[in-house]
Amino acid sequence: MMQNLGWLGSSNSEEKMRTHTGWPSAEMRQWTSGGQSAAQSAPYIAIPLRVRIREHITARIVDSTYVPGQRLTEAEVARTLGTSQTPVREALRELSAMGFLESAPNKGCRVRRIDSEEIRQAHIIRAALEDIAGQLAAPQLKGNTRQLRTSLGGMRAALLDRDLAALCFHSTQFHRSIVDSANNTALTRAWNAVGIEMLTLIGAGQPGVDLYACVEEHDAIMNALDAGNASTAGRLLKNHACAYIADQPDRVEASHRIPSAR
Repeated sequence: MMQNLGWLGSSNSEEKMRTHTGWPSAEMRQWTSGGQSAAQSAPYIAIPLRVRIREHITARIVDSTYVPGQRLTEAEVARTLGTSQTPVREALRELSAMGFLESAPNKGCRVRRIDSEEIRQAHIIRAALEDIAGQLAAPQLKGNTRQLRTSLGGMRAALLDRDLAALCFHSTQFHRSIVDSANNTALTRAWNAVGIEMLTLIGAGQPGVDLYACVEEHDAIMNALDAGNASTAGRLLKNHACAYIADQPDRVEASHRIPSAR
């Protein structure tokens, strides 16, 4: 079974998130030269309700509140969260596509069993795909990384707010922009099949993960793409994806890695 990540979605998750070692210390919470915080400088992007519901359900799966084989119904989840069934239906559909749930006609959705080996294998495939995506996207994104900068600003603001769902949302948008810019239908289809949202949320929840460093790795990736440096962009994206693969001791320590913000 996957390692318990109870801090992510338990009833006292906010307290655990405040003490999670990946959150930046107070002295690291400024990014702009004018002293303006990331939360103030980043453009506001509302997180859709279906995404919030999706991340709530994911957290309950990860911390074993919802156990493998357990049936989830739209009505039950909507009643628990105090929402209508429409966004719940959308969230359950997306979770099935991501691999967290399995559905069958007339039987509804049930929680899938996800083990650490499945996650490890998915990260290996993601690393290879994003290496290719970075190289293909670099010519398209040279001098044209405004959308990436917006997503990075969202990640930084979410980090300051200790909002893991928002952080994962903006991180996914960042990587999706790169893959889309590669203009390769087969690559996009394969990347979507890996379940990037699932990998991001589970990876960010691993104990000991330095979330500040993980977010700032995106800055170096963006700079390489902005310069049109295909080989560097591909290498940094691959290295970033491999950060969560425990059995990769030979992972290249990229020059862009910054000191821990602890």
